[in-house]
Amino acid sequence: MMTATGAPLQHTAPPPRHNQPMLHHAAMLLLACSLAAAAGSGPVEFRAHTIESRMPGGYSVIVADINKDGKPDILGMTSRLTELAWYENPTWERHVIVKDMPGLVNMAAHDVDGDGFPEIAIQNEFSMVAAKSPGLNWLLKHRGDPRQLWEKTRIDQLITSHHVAWADIDGDGRKEMINAPLIGPKGLAPTYDQDQVPLVYYHTPPTVASEWKRLMIDPAINGVLHRVRPVQWSKGRREALLTASFDGILLHEAAGKGANIRWTRKVLSRGHEEKAPRAGSSDVKLGQVARHRILASVEPWHGNEVVVYTEEKGAWKRRVIFDKITEGHEVCTGDFNGDGRDDIVAGDRARGAVAESHLFFAQDDNAATWHHEVLDLKGMSASGCQVADINGDKRPDIIMIGGATANIKWYENLGAK
Repeated sequence: MMTATGAPLQHTAPPPRHNQPMLHHAAMLLLACSLAAAAGSGPVEFRAHTIESRMPGGYSVIVADINKDGKPDILGMTSRLTELAWYENPTWERHVIVKDMPGLVNMAAHDVDGDGFPEIAIQNEFSMVAAKSPGLNWLLKHRGDPRQLWEKTRIDQLITSHHVAWADIDGDGRKEMINAPLIGPKGLAPTYDQDQVPLVYYHTPPTVASEWKRLMIDPAINGVLHRVRPVQWSKGRREALLTASFDGILLHEAAGKGANIRWTRKVLSRGHEEKAPRAGSSDVKLGQVARHRILASVEPWHGNEVVVYTEEKGAWKRRVIFDKITEGHEVCTGDFNGDGRDDIVAGDRARGAVAESHLFFAQDDNAATWHHEVLDLKGMSASGCQVADINGDKRPDIIMIGGATANIKWYENLGAK
């Protein structure tokens, strides 16, 4: 397990704005990974920096250079607040982008108009009850100063819109907006398996304010569609989509261009095979170990297993590497120790003593053996995670948002101990 290796460091916090809470920048914990593993697979040290400690029910986190200064900033979202804010690197001053948006659930950043500042796709008015979840989709654009309130354009309304992403599906250099609702109109608790879910996209129009036409990718994903992940799957500029749902892990690929685009779907794995709602996959991320791609997953939906898939003779071999998560949600990949093998991050968004985040280090070039470490014990009930180089030292860092712990942290990769 990681242990503290030094006194907490202190940041000088900027003065709070009149409309925002004081952030707790001083909470920093030096964490060390002590791995009994082969050379090159560890150890690694992380230092935890608290960006926000007053975000109840933290759900979604993304990284993007919001103010075009070359430094990656952080955005955090929760349905328990009606405003969305970004935190400016490196002081982590909080800037509100939009207000009065109930039921916020997800977001994704992309520079749609090519001005160097990203637009933000967001979804709100979400509920686990389909009849109470109109599912509004918006695009936010700055008005000249990204530190001030942004302009919002309504894109679409689709029941239970829950996950949004950007992907260049036709290889033309322009990314399309992808929308993944969670459940169908007839999907009901506790199993949510009574209906099918559509996966849709919107062609990027000439201007942000133009009409965003909804187009179909897949009309019939069963039960719960939890995540959609753009990936570079085949040769060329096109991006494909991986989805995590009750159907397991599916690959969606587009062929053709414009009005002639046609989609295919392929089941890569059924995931965890049990009756709903303990079915399929909760999230999936593409990784690489020794030049071979792997898939990392949390299974089943909101489940207890961290799973690694390796490709063998055209099929994907499923290997459970950990099964002690209480309520898994998202998974991330990154080569944290520089050994040429992507490692895995997975959060546990449960409350109390099991509010943990976990690291798994690949120990061989076949991705057959993994070493487990606790990244943050009781300090991060991670609903969302990202991997990015936050401080520009060429090492991938970890960014997490906590639901029960009501916080956002970035874990600074200090390299080999």
